[in-house]
Parts: sequence; structure tokens; C-alpha cells
Amino acid sequence: MQNRDHWVDYAKGLGILLVVYGHVSRGVFNAGIKVDAGLFKLVDSVIYSFHMPLFFFLSGLFFLPSLQKYGRTGLIADKVDSVLYPYILWSLLQGFIEVFLSGYTTSSTTTGEVLSLFWQPRAQFWFLYVLFAIFVLMAMLYRDHETVPTWVLPLTALAAWFLQLFVQLPFPLDFIASYLIFFVLGTQALHWKDVLKTHALTATLCAVAMFTGLEYLFHSQLHLVYTDKSALNLALAIAGIALICSTAVLLAQWKQQWLTWLAMLGYCSMPIYLMHILTGSGVRIVLSKLFHIQSAAPHLIIGSLAGLLIPIAVYQLSTKAGLHGLRYLFMPPAGFSLKTRLARK
Repeated sequence: MQNRDHWVDYAKGLGILLVVYGHVSRGVFNAGIKVDAGLFKLVDSVIYSFHMPLFFFLSGLFFLPSLQKYGRTGLIADKVDSVLYPYILWSLLQGFIEVFLSGYTTSSTTTGEVLSLFWQPRAQFWFLYVLFAIFVLMAMLYRDHETVPTWVLPLTALAAWFLQLFVQLPFPLDFIASYLIFFVLGTQALHWKDVLKTHALTATLCAVAMFTGLEYLFHSQLHLVYTDKSALNLALAIAGIALICSTAVLLAQWKQQWLTWLAMLGYCSMPIYLMHILTGSGVRIVLSKLFHIQSAAPHLIIGSLAGLLIPIAVYQLSTKAGLHGLRYLFMPPAGFSLKTRLARK
């Protein structure tokens, strides 16, 4: 983790906390475990109003540096290894485990659904599917500001976002149109990163006020939820991104040793994202079926901790001598690595 821009790890850490808790709480709710339904739906809607736009934004931060480093072909090859490979592998792993455990979980999964991963991603893996598509699209279409005005790409992405509000696009065009704007905003963020670092506290306080006000207006005054299509959805997502990023910059500047765990969550956000549904669901099955625990609090706490800590443990083991085979859970063997093959040419 040396020589990294640690505020990004803090932002990813905060984001992956929300992802894991959101999925664990949904699993608890769908399993019929008693929770406050009103509170659950409110918290769920607040989280889902911005947490996935956040990850597209954070992914966009690295697009231009990667494009300059690898070129278009090299960038796509890198994303085949780091995004497409784990998407395919974990879609199959999680999918067939879900087929096997269908009698114990809150949903029933068929083999046909698992094998449709190339045109219909399952569960949380839609993010990797759409992210890979956006990286490829951006790599093919991006032109520097010397040939195309800098406002063209953000304006095009914004137009696509508003288009999906009014037109039912087919998958994956609907998801690309919904999230491209946040990725593009991430590519532009390098221009104001230093300003944010200089005024981190002020930016955080402003972001708190903006986020709180918009969420209150959206949920309490207009009685909307994140699935309701509205121009406010864009404002909510941007406010949430601003809140997480400004908070992350502030935390990184404090340089408190006890916050290292949060940076570690961000550093391991991909393994956590890949594994947290399996680990969280597994804990819920054990608590419910084996220990007959029907209280929501233990499920939420233990399920969330398992969804975070077990993937980190597996990832750490994959870096140990003698256990290198585990690394193929997250990256392809050299013989299958497109990036490695290109480097050898």
C-alpha cells in the first residue's frame, strides 16, 4: 500500500462498508427476520442513492493515468485481467454455490441463470460487467482535449443520463447510460483534487449540509425512493460522492494509525466485493438454521463483519508463499493473462 493516494483507499473503504451492509441487511429483510421495515427501507434507499455511483466515480479517477501508461489496447487488456476475469470466475463460483444452496437461501437459482452471465449478469456482478463495458467504451472513444473540447464528453454523458430517465433502453445500454456520467466525472476529478486537499474540512462540512438537505427533501418531503426516476437522483448521487470523497481526504490528512483498517478495506475492496455475498449469506444460514437466531442485530453485525473480514483473510492468504494458487481467485494465471501476453510481444 506504499506510494498510494490513500484518500482513495479511505473512500473505497467507506463505500465497500455501505455495499456489504446494504446487501447483508437486504438478505436479513428478505429472509423474514424481524426488522423495522420503515427504517430498513429508508436506510436502504439512502445507501443505494449514491454508493454505486461512488465506485464508478472512483474507477474513473484512474482512467486517464492508465490510458497514458498502457495505451488503448493495453488498458483494455488490463481490464480483461482485473475486471472481466474475476467477473466470469466469480459469477460461476457464486452462481453454482447458489444453485446448490437454493433450498437454504432466500432465492432460487437455476443453472441456466448462472450460464447467462455474458448477457445477463447476476447479483452484485452487474457492476463489473458494466464497469468493463464503460472502460472499453471510453478507451475506444476518448480523445484528448487537443482534438476534442473538454466539455464534449461530460455533456454527452449527462445527455445519456437524462435519456435513460425518459427512454427504456435495453441492457446494458440502460446501465451504461445511468453510470457513465459518474465515471466521466471521476476522470475530471484530477483537476480539482489539490483544491479539495487544501480545503478538506470546508468541503466536508458543505458536503454534509448538501447531502443531508437533499436526502431529507427526497425521502421525507417528496416521499421518493432511489428507484423513482427523477432529476434529483443525479443530485443525490453527486452529493453522496462529494461527502465520501471529502471525508476520505480529511481522514487521510489526519494520518491516524487506528484508521488503517479503513484504508485496508479500500485496498481489498475488489476481493470483498467478489466474496461478500457468499460469506454474508453463509453466516445468515448458519445463524438461522444451526443456532436458530432470529434477532436482526446479530445477523447484521456478524454478517457484515464476515462479509468484510473473510474476503480480506482469503486475499491475504493468496499472497503467502505456498498458497499462491489462491491468487487465481482474483487474477488470471500468466498463461491466460492478456496483459502478460501483450507485454511479451
